[in-house]
Amino acid sequence: MLTYLPALHPEELLYSLLARTCRHSGWQSPKLALEEFFGHRSVRAGVFLQTELNCLADRLPARRQLTSKRLAHKTTLLPYLTAFSTPDVRDWALNVLMGENGDADTLYIRLGLVASSVNLTTTLRYCPACRTEMLEKYGELYWRRDHQLPGVLVCPTHAVPLVDSRVILSHTGQHEFIAADENNCPANPNLPSWSDRANVAARLLEIAKASVALLIAPPNPLPLHSWGREYRTALRARGFGRGNSHIDQSALLHSYDARFGAVIDVLPEAIPDGWLEAITRKHRHAFAPLRHILIRLLIDSRPLVPELRPFGDGPWPCCNPLAEHYGHLMIAECQLHAEKRKIIGVFRCTCGYAFSRAAHPDSRPRILNFGPLFESRLRELVISGTSLRGTAKALHVDTRTVLRYVARLELTTPWKVLPKQVTLPPPDRMTMRERWNRAYCAERSLTRKELRKRMPAVYMWLYRYDREWLGSQPPLPRSLRNNRARINWAHVDAQTAEFLRGEADKLLTHLPPVRVTRAALERALDRRGWLGKRLHKLPLCASILDEVTENEDAFQCRRIAWAYAELCRQGLPVQAWRLRRLAGLPEQCATVVETAIFAAQNRGER
Repeated sequence: MLTYLPALHPEELLYSLLARTCRHSGWQSPKLALEEFFGHRSVRAGVFLQTELNCLADRLPARRQLTSKRLAHKTTLLPYLTAFSTPDVRDWALNVLMGENGDADTLYIRLGLVASSVNLTTTLRYCPACRTEMLEKYGELYWRRDHQLPGVLVCPTHAVPLVDSRVILSHTGQHEFIAADENNCPANPNLPSWSDRANVAARLLEIAKASVALLIAPPNPLPLHSWGREYRTALRARGFGRGNSHIDQSALLHSYDARFGAVIDVLPEAIPDGWLEAITRKHRHAFAPLRHILIRLLIDSRPLVPELRPFGDGPWPCCNPLAEHYGHLMIAECQLHAEKRKIIGVFRCTCGYAFSRAAHPDSRPRILNFGPLFESRLRELVISGTSLRGTAKALHVDTRTVLRYVARLELTTPWKVLPKQVTLPPPDRMTMRERWNRAYCAERSLTRKELRKRMPAVYMWLYRYDREWLGSQPPLPRSLRNNRARINWAHVDAQTAEFLRGEADKLLTHLPPVRVTRAALERALDRRGWLGKRLHKLPLCASILDEVTENEDAFQCRRIAWAYAELCRQGLPVQAWRLRRLAGLPEQCATVVETAIFAAQNRGER
């Protein structure tokens, strides 16, 4: 059990909560923190999507009510990133975060985050105004998840431009949780150049608020093709239709440029480089949530074309026969959507009565909700002892509808109610065992596979619910007749070791220098991952790998030597910055590498 966990701040990332826990507890070792949080040290710190949430939730105090599902939906970007995914992808992604199936790499690939041109932020962002409020209210800073959403460049609360912190995710360890503080979130940062452009800030604020709304309340899951059909229907109702079923793409692009053209240089992901046309067609693949937000904002900004309003301008009459205003023009709004290539209008009255109707003259209204008047009137009729047919006539419905609502409200009536649906009992364990044994005794020559094909339902039931018993029953699986090793591993070891040494020598002669690693040698062997799984059988190969592979510091020193020789060959002065650039080194290196740079520079000045 985790002994300490600080309070979760509003809209705080789980990554930030765990980072603050490490700071408050004084933990210096990232591995120790992982052991405390998850019970083992192989978990990676996920900034946007954290895996192994089941292990974390089990170690948290029960009074906090931080279940794995709540952590996933309230403290990560999962609701936003899966907002327009299919139901099975949503469930699968949640299971991955809970630690039940898959890993983080597979999750990023399947959600399209790896191949998408809309990338997650590489630097954690913060709002200067939020920074001041956090210090005044909580006495510390934290990372807000709505500040890290793709396309969100302004704070949705203060309309202030977000700025990059000094926490660059590519420079942090994969097991390390870094908390926000006054050092990595300076008080007076440099604001972006577009901060004084009112039109850009207004559009970015609009995108930020829509993104936060999507994060908090994602839409109901739909199949991929449903989104394209919904957008086409909405665009045609706003005058972008061409012909019977097409969209005028040139008019759509012109309208999009007029709406979001000012932010394209600030937000490159908004450039309509083909996705705008594709998102209005049949969806054969998923689109980034930011693209859905942009097309939805464009649709909402355009009014409905009067001649394309199939039900007129409104208001529309209420069809509730139990209301005093029956037939009066009480409904002020009609919601349109497409259903099987038909435009459906949904009408909701203030009395709670709701119905839908298709946009053609012969369409009959379909009741969606009878409202509270129906239920109260039904209770009165039942208490007064009115007959079933009399009740149905008074309510203007059929008798089965009355019976259905009586059963739902659990009312006591003098007439028969709808019978409860009879559910068959589940198969009995002893019965299924007896069927399996009886089939085997009837023909003992059958193998397990043959018997399984004859009674697949019995086998699958036993396999799912009584697997241990099934594994011990005849016919037992046949064992391999020949258990002798068919590979001479000593011979393979000697040949492979000789090959690895030769390839390592070749890599050392490559210019510019290439690092000698196990992966590079496996690529030369044309068997990726083959060595790592068999090193316990290949002692010579293991010894060669330990001998010839280079660590990062040794490789960087070898790059410095090559850079020194190259600068001398070109007749250029040997300076530290030239050595770093030519050798491809970062600004800060290990001590041994910095010493090698200093020595090469001194040697060149002589």
